Amino acid sequence: MMGGFIKRYPMPLTFLGLFGAMWLVQVFLLPPAAQRAVVAWASTNLANLAVDPVGTMIASAFVAEGSQAALLVVAVLGLFPVARRFGNVRAIVLVTVSHVAGTLISQGIAFVRLEAGLLSDSVRTISDVGPSYVLCAALVAAVLYGHGRVRRLLAFGAWAALLPFLFQGLSSLEVAAVGHLVAMLSGALVGGLLLLFERRRGPVAAAIEAAETRAVHAVQEVHDSLKPNPTPSEA
Repeated sequence: MMGGFIKRYPMPLTFLGLFGAMWLVQVFLLPPAAQRAVVAWASTNLANLAVDPVGTMIASAFVAEGSQAALLVVAVLGLFPVARRFGNVRAIVLVTVSHVAGTLISQGIAFVRLEAGLLSDSVRTISDVGPSYVLCAALVAAVLYGHGRVRRLLAFGAWAALLPFLFQGLSSLEVAAVGHLVAMLSGALVGGLLLLFERRRGPVAAAIEAAETRAVHAVQEVHDSLKPNPTPSEA
């Protein structure tokens, strides 16, 4: 039973395992100075993105500055319904696109404002870690497209509970608030596109299967027609 569960949900289980392992390392193995160094290294700020954008965006999703237990609960309520609804591969696509979009757009706005003289140079090295963009996208997609009323209500409850914190500073275009908004919109958009593809794929797959069946029958008929007719003696 447990093996079947693991095979069915490798994406959310992997995320929970990596995030939980990083939490334990931060809390029990690293002194405070090293913890701050890890946060600085993984932050998706302008300085780190200019050096290693891919590595920074991957690392930042598994490092948090606090509230890890709550984030694990939110991850369960968001990631499992999305993986159940779309499958693990497409769920990865959904949260990855949302995480990347939230990061690049929020930091892009910060860069534009920095160049315009509206922000100080310290914005280049701000602390910006955590899986919140991933979880925002997953919760929105679970609410909009998930299977089962209970799962959708639980995801909505988690989203509603986080809402006051997610949009703090949005009016002043703070990086985290902008990123959360973009991630939510991305989760809704990508989820809708996946659903549309799924609906269109159904008739297409059926048509392809029917065409393959007809082709097999036609080949079999040609093969039968090429067989030599039995002679009277053979009959």
